[in-house]
Amino acid sequence: MGEYDFDRLIRFKKVDVLQKALNDSNEHQRFNAVEALEAIALAYGKNDSAYNVLVDASTQSEWEDVRLHAKIALKTLDNPQELIRKADERTSRSQSQERTKRSKLQRDSLYAENRLLCELDDECTTLIVRGSTLGARHKLSAIQNGRWDEDEKTWRFPIDREAIESLKNGGVVLHPTVRCLWTSSQDTWALGTRSKKWIKVVGNTEIIDAHVRQVPGSQWDSFERAWRIPFSADSIKRLIKIESLYVSPFILD
Repeated sequence: MGEYDFDRLIRFKKVDVLQKALNDSNEHQRFNAVEALEAIALAYGKNDSAYNVLVDASTQSEWEDVRLHAKIALKTLDNPQELIRKADERTSRSQSQERTKRSKLQRDSLYAENRLLCELDDECTTLIVRGSTLGARHKLSAIQNGRWDEDEKTWRFPIDREAIESLKNGGVVLHPTVRCLWTSSQDTWALGTRSKKWIKVVGNTEIIDAHVRQVPGSQWDSFERAWRIPFSADSIKRLIKIESLYVSPFILD
Protein backbone atom coordinates (compact mmCIF):
# COMPACT_ATOMS: atom_id res chain seq x y z
CA MET A 1 0.00 0.00 0.00
CA GLY A 2 1.01 3.64 -0.38
CA GLU A 3 1.78 6.05 2.42
CA TYR A 4 -1.12 6.96 4.71
CA ASP A 5 -1.78 10.56 5.71
CA PHE A 6 -1.91 9.78 9.43
CA ASP A 7 -2.41 13.39 10.52
CA ARG A 8 -5.52 13.58 8.34
CA LEU A 9 -6.77 10.18 9.54
CA ILE A 10 -6.43 11.33 13.16
CA ARG A 11 -8.11 14.67 12.46
CA PHE A 12 -11.12 13.04 10.80
CA LYS A 13 -11.10 10.05 13.14
CA LYS A 14 -10.85 7.45 10.38
CA VAL A 15 -10.64 4.45 12.71
CA ASP A 16 -11.74 2.00 9.99
CA VAL A 17 -8.86 3.04 7.72
CA LEU A 18 -6.37 2.88 10.58
CA GLN A 19 -7.62 -0.59 11.43
CA LYS A 20 -6.75 -1.68 7.89
CA ALA A 21 -3.35 0.00 8.19
CA LEU A 22 -2.57 -2.28 11.15
CA ASN A 23 -2.26 -5.09 8.56
CA ASP A 24 -0.05 -3.17 6.14
CA SER A 25 3.01 -5.08 4.93
CA ASN A 26 5.23 -2.15 5.95
CA GLU A 27 6.20 -2.30 9.65
CA HIS A 28 6.64 1.50 9.80
CA GLN A 29 3.08 1.99 8.54
CA ARG A 30 1.74 -0.44 11.15
CA PHE A 31 3.62 1.40 13.92
CA ASN A 32 2.20 4.76 12.82
CA ALA A 33 -1.30 3.26 12.69
CA VAL A 34 -1.02 2.18 16.34
CA GLU A 35 0.20 5.64 17.35
CA ALA A 36 -2.68 7.26 15.45
CA LEU A 37 -5.25 5.03 17.15
CA GLU A 38 -3.63 5.85 20.49
CA ALA A 39 -3.97 9.58 19.75
CA ILE A 40 -7.69 9.20 18.92
CA ALA A 41 -8.35 7.06 21.99
CA LEU A 42 -6.53 9.61 24.13
CA ALA A 43 -8.81 12.36 22.80
CA TYR A 44 -12.12 10.49 22.93
CA GLY A 45 -11.68 8.10 25.85
CA LYS A 46 -11.94 4.40 26.62
CA ASN A 47 -15.41 3.96 25.12
CA ASP A 48 -14.26 5.03 21.67
CA SER A 49 -13.89 2.58 18.77
CA ALA A 50 -10.16 3.40 18.50
CA TYR A 51 -9.60 2.10 22.02
CA ASN A 52 -11.50 -1.10 21.23
CA VAL A 53 -9.42 -1.63 18.07
CA LEU A 54 -6.25 -1.36 20.17
CA VAL A 55 -7.57 -3.89 22.68
CA ASP A 56 -8.34 -6.33 19.86
CA ALA A 57 -4.98 -5.72 18.17
CA SER A 58 -3.06 -6.33 21.42
CA THR A 59 -4.09 -10.00 21.41
CA GLN A 60 -5.51 -10.87 17.99
CA SER A 61 -3.27 -9.20 15.40
CA GLU A 62 -1.31 -11.56 13.16
CA TRP A 63 1.67 -9.18 13.45
CA GLU A 64 3.85 -9.60 16.53
CA ASP A 65 5.00 -5.97 16.41
CA VAL A 66 1.39 -4.71 16.29
CA ARG A 67 0.46 -6.78 19.35
CA LEU A 68 3.46 -5.38 21.24
CA HIS A 69 2.89 -1.74 20.21
CA ALA A 70 -0.84 -1.98 20.98
CA LYS A 71 -0.14 -3.29 24.49
CA ILE A 72 2.26 -0.41 25.06
CA ALA A 73 -0.33 2.10 23.83
CA LEU A 74 -2.96 0.64 26.15
CA LYS A 75 -0.60 0.88 29.11
CA THR A 76 -0.08 4.55 28.30
CA LEU A 77 -3.80 5.28 28.03
CA ASP A 78 -5.00 3.93 31.33
CA ASN A 79 -4.36 1.84 34.41
CA PRO A 80 -2.07 -1.03 33.32
CA GLN A 81 -3.74 -3.72 35.44
CA GLU A 82 -7.22 -2.91 34.16
CA LEU A 83 -6.08 -2.87 30.55
CA ILE A 84 -4.16 -6.09 30.85
CA ARG A 85 -7.26 -7.69 32.36
CA LYS A 86 -9.43 -6.48 29.47
CA ALA A 87 -6.96 -7.73 26.89
CA ASP A 88 -6.65 -11.05 28.68
CA GLU A 89 -10.44 -11.48 28.68
CA ARG A 90 -10.27 -11.60 24.90
CA THR A 91 -7.77 -14.45 25.02
CA SER A 92 -9.23 -17.85 25.68
CA ARG A 93 -8.38 -19.16 29.14
CA SER A 94 -8.25 -22.67 27.77
CA GLN A 95 -5.66 -21.62 25.17
CA SER A 96 -3.52 -20.06 27.90
CA GLN A 97 -3.72 -23.20 30.00
CA GLU A 98 -2.86 -25.33 26.99
CA ARG A 99 0.25 -23.23 26.26
CA THR A 100 1.36 -23.58 29.88
CA LYS A 101 0.82 -27.31 29.75
CA ARG A 102 2.77 -27.66 26.49
CA SER A 103 5.63 -25.56 27.88
CA LYS A 104 5.86 -27.75 30.99
CA LEU A 105 5.73 -30.94 28.94
CA GLN A 106 8.42 -29.59 26.63
CA ARG A 107 10.72 -28.74 29.52
CA ASP A 108 10.08 -32.07 31.21
CA SER A 109 10.84 -33.92 27.98
CA LEU A 110 14.06 -31.99 27.53
CA TYR A 111 15.28 -33.06 30.95
CA ALA A 112 14.04 -36.62 30.38
CA GLU A 113 16.13 -36.80 27.22
CA ASN A 114 19.16 -35.41 29.08
CA ARG A 115 19.14 -32.38 26.81
CA LEU A 116 20.27 -28.93 27.89
CA LEU A 117 18.12 -25.81 27.94
CA CYS A 118 19.37 -22.20 27.70
CA GLU A 119 17.23 -19.39 29.10
CA LEU A 120 17.59 -15.90 30.60
CA ASP A 121 17.85 -15.44 34.34
CA ASP A 122 15.13 -13.40 36.06
CA GLU A 123 17.07 -10.12 35.98
CA CYS A 124 18.52 -10.57 32.47
CA THR A 125 22.12 -10.57 33.67
CA THR A 126 23.25 -13.88 32.15
CA LEU A 127 22.26 -16.84 30.04
CA ILE A 128 21.61 -19.91 32.18
CA VAL A 129 22.07 -23.46 30.89
CA ARG A 130 20.26 -26.15 32.86
CA GLY A 131 20.27 -29.92 32.50
CA SER A 132 20.52 -33.13 34.51
CA THR A 133 23.87 -34.07 32.96
CA LEU A 134 25.63 -30.76 33.70
CA GLY A 135 28.73 -30.44 35.84
CA ALA A 136 31.84 -28.32 36.26
CA ARG A 137 33.73 -30.52 33.80
CA HIS A 138 31.04 -30.53 31.11
CA LYS A 139 32.10 -29.72 27.54
CA LEU A 140 30.40 -26.31 27.91
CA SER A 141 33.52 -25.28 29.82
CA ALA A 142 35.21 -24.89 26.42
CA ILE A 143 32.90 -22.00 25.50
CA GLN A 144 34.52 -18.64 26.17
CA ASN A 145 33.46 -16.54 29.19
CA GLY A 146 31.29 -19.25 30.72
CA ARG A 147 31.33 -20.05 34.43
CA TRP A 148 29.99 -22.91 36.51
CA ASP A 149 27.56 -21.98 39.31
CA GLU A 150 28.10 -24.63 41.95
CA ASP A 151 25.18 -23.50 44.11
CA GLU A 152 22.61 -23.57 41.29
CA LYS A 153 24.28 -26.40 39.35
CA THR A 154 24.07 -24.39 36.15
CA TRP A 155 26.41 -22.89 33.58
CA ARG A 156 26.22 -19.13 33.08
CA PHE A 157 27.25 -17.16 29.98
CA PRO A 158 27.13 -13.48 28.92
CA ILE A 159 24.12 -12.38 26.88
CA ASP A 160 25.70 -11.93 23.46
CA ARG A 161 25.39 -13.48 20.02
CA GLU A 162 28.72 -15.30 20.21
CA ALA A 163 27.66 -17.15 23.38
CA ILE A 164 24.19 -17.95 22.01
CA GLU A 165 25.58 -19.30 18.73
CA SER A 166 28.22 -21.37 20.55
CA LEU A 167 25.55 -22.91 22.77
CA LYS A 168 23.24 -23.58 19.81
CA ASN A 169 26.07 -25.21 17.86
CA GLY A 170 26.88 -27.28 20.96
CA GLY A 171 23.43 -28.87 20.92
CA VAL A 172 21.84 -26.73 23.64
CA VAL A 173 18.12 -26.03 23.15
CA LEU A 174 17.28 -22.31 23.17
CA HIS A 175 14.25 -21.19 25.16
CA PRO A 176 11.92 -19.01 22.98
CA THR A 177 13.04 -15.84 24.82
CA VAL A 178 16.65 -16.61 23.82
CA ARG A 179 15.85 -17.96 20.38
CA CYS A 180 14.15 -14.70 19.39
CA LEU A 181 17.42 -12.87 20.15
CA TRP A 182 19.45 -15.36 18.13
CA THR A 183 17.11 -15.14 15.12
CA SER A 184 16.89 -11.32 15.20
CA SER A 185 18.83 -9.25 12.66
CA GLN A 186 20.37 -7.13 15.44
CA ASP A 187 23.13 -7.77 17.97
CA THR A 188 21.72 -5.32 20.52
CA TRP A 189 18.59 -6.26 22.46
CA ALA A 190 16.14 -4.68 24.92
CA LEU A 191 14.83 -7.13 27.53
CA GLY A 192 12.41 -6.82 30.44
CA THR A 193 13.38 -8.20 33.84
CA ARG A 194 10.97 -10.66 35.43
CA SER A 195 10.26 -8.17 38.24
CA LYS A 196 9.21 -5.54 35.66
CA LYS A 197 11.45 -3.06 37.49
CA TRP A 198 14.00 -2.61 34.72
CA ILE A 199 14.47 -2.79 30.99
CA LYS A 200 17.99 -3.85 30.11
CA VAL A 201 19.74 -3.12 26.83
CA VAL A 202 22.40 -5.77 26.30
CA GLY A 203 24.74 -7.02 23.61
CA ASN A 204 26.70 -4.71 21.31
CA THR A 205 25.39 -1.37 22.63
CA GLU A 206 28.20 0.94 21.47
CA ILE A 207 26.50 2.03 18.26
CA ILE A 208 23.32 3.16 20.07
CA ASP A 209 24.73 4.46 23.38
CA ALA A 210 23.96 8.07 22.48
CA HIS A 211 20.30 7.23 21.73
CA VAL A 212 19.79 5.08 24.83
CA ARG A 213 21.29 7.83 27.00
CA GLN A 214 18.41 10.10 25.93
CA VAL A 215 15.78 7.73 27.40
CA PRO A 216 14.73 9.18 30.80
CA GLY A 217 16.28 7.35 33.76
CA SER A 218 18.80 5.35 31.70
CA GLN A 219 21.91 4.23 33.60
CA TRP A 220 25.02 2.42 32.41
CA ASP A 221 25.89 -0.54 34.63
CA SER A 222 29.63 -1.05 34.26
CA PHE A 223 29.55 -4.33 36.17
CA GLU A 224 26.88 -5.95 33.98
CA ARG A 225 28.03 -3.94 30.94
CA ALA A 226 24.42 -3.15 30.10
CA TRP A 227 22.02 -0.20 30.14
CA ARG A 228 19.37 -0.19 32.88
CA ILE A 229 16.20 1.79 32.23
CA PRO A 230 13.17 2.10 34.56
CA PHE A 231 10.37 -0.06 33.18
CA SER A 232 7.61 2.07 31.64
CA ALA A 233 5.48 2.18 28.51
CA ASP A 234 7.13 5.46 27.49
CA SER A 235 10.60 3.90 27.73
CA ILE A 236 9.57 0.97 25.55
CA LYS A 237 8.09 3.30 22.93
CA ARG A 238 11.32 5.29 22.82
CA LEU A 239 13.45 2.15 22.51
CA ILE A 240 11.33 0.79 19.66
CA LYS A 241 12.21 3.87 17.61
CA ILE A 242 15.98 3.33 17.96
CA GLU A 243 17.47 1.76 14.84
CA SER A 244 19.78 -1.23 15.35
CA LEU A 245 17.99 -2.15 18.60
CA TYR A 246 15.79 -5.26 18.78
CA VAL A 247 13.04 -4.97 21.39
CA SER A 248 12.11 -8.47 22.56
CA PRO A 249 8.42 -9.34 22.03
CA PHE A 250 8.57 -10.99 25.48
CA ILE A 251 9.28 -7.63 27.18
CA LEU A 252 5.67 -7.34 28.43
CA ASP A 253 5.18 -11.00 29.39
